[in-house]
Amino acid sequence: MALPDELLEEIFLRLPAAADLARASAACVSFRRVITGHPFLRRFRTLHPPPLLGILCGGLIPAQPPHPSAAAAATYADADLSCSFMPPPRDRWRHRDVRDGRALFSPRLREGSDPFNSMYNPRDLVKEFVVCDPLHRRYLLLPALPDHLADLVHQLDILECEPFLAPPGDDEDSSFRDFRVMCLVRCTTKLVLFVFSSCAGQWLADPITFDVFGCVVALRRYYAHACFCWQVCYEDDADMLVLDTRRMEFSTIHLPPPPGSYMRDMAIVEAEEGRFGMFTISDQVKRGVYHLLYATRCKDGNGANQWQPKPPISLPENYRYCIKGVAGGYLLLTGYPKDDRPTIDYFSLDLQTFQVEWFCQTGDYVMIGHLYADLPPSLSPPTL
Repeated sequence: MALPDELLEEIFLRLPAAADLARASAACVSFRRVITGHPFLRRFRTLHPPPLLGILCGGLIPAQPPHPSAAAAATYADADLSCSFMPPPRDRWRHRDVRDGRALFSPRLREGSDPFNSMYNPRDLVKEFVVCDPLHRRYLLLPALPDHLADLVHQLDILECEPFLAPPGDDEDSSFRDFRVMCLVRCTTKLVLFVFSSCAGQWLADPITFDVFGCVVALRRYYAHACFCWQVCYEDDADMLVLDTRRMEFSTIHLPPPPGSYMRDMAIVEAEEGRFGMFTISDQVKRGVYHLLYATRCKDGNGANQWQPKPPISLPENYRYCIKGVAGGYLLLTGYPKDDRPTIDYFSLDLQTFQVEWFCQTGDYVMIGHLYADLPPSLSPPTL
């Protein structure tokens, strides 16, 4: 007797990896019909993050054997991940973010500036965006940020303009074609967040504002448990700025004292029971070995914020490390050899098993780009 589709979905959801799912979809027509359905793929993405395939730097710098993601990365060899099909002129666009198989671009140059003397100014208020689906060679030119919204911030007060992609809201249809573009404008005394909804096809009328004082620098952005997180440093302290994308509210969480130098290298990840986890790199080197320090956030009996440390994780010897980013269930580290080798090595930490593995190697330069994670091409429906 044939198994009903509902039972097949429950079986396929228990496959451990996207590669296993792709093989199952090739077994027969009925399996593929269930697996390639959008409702099932949304459920699978929720339970199993797409594998980390590599670093986007023009094209894709893929995971290399023997890393578990190498085989999946090889299937993207012919994909146009540089998005060369975007509106001309191609060199006008600057890559800003990547999420859920989409890439976000904004104009590289200030309007009216000399293209030979000006490349990028973080104080510029970005008003134009293009969202691309690299795998299916599609793009969507968003409507420009309306003047009445742009006028809410003064050009001279802008410290930085940071656009990024976000999942759809809870009140939106969470299909593969739904997304949000957020543009966080950091000013001298406040934050202003502009939001574009693909469901509404327009910028939302009421931006989110949050007062800040004495902020020195906001470092890299991380996403965990439907929240975007930034480390924010002050003159003598540090907090984590949190944007809850479900309630569309900002808040701050105090960070514990750093283990070494104040401007620490850190990453926020998803921990168990909806908690935040935090990785830092210890500067206390023992016998030439660096360690990853891990702590999870919880609250004590009085509701006060607490960070519980976990056992340190040893890293391969003879390297100096910094954190590259988090994607596809992995933390990626850049390893700088202590000898004279003209190469840079990258190492991944599996966030489930805490196993450290060699990921890839480049020349004597550090790859500056976004981490790219996605399902195999056979399981990736159009996102635009």
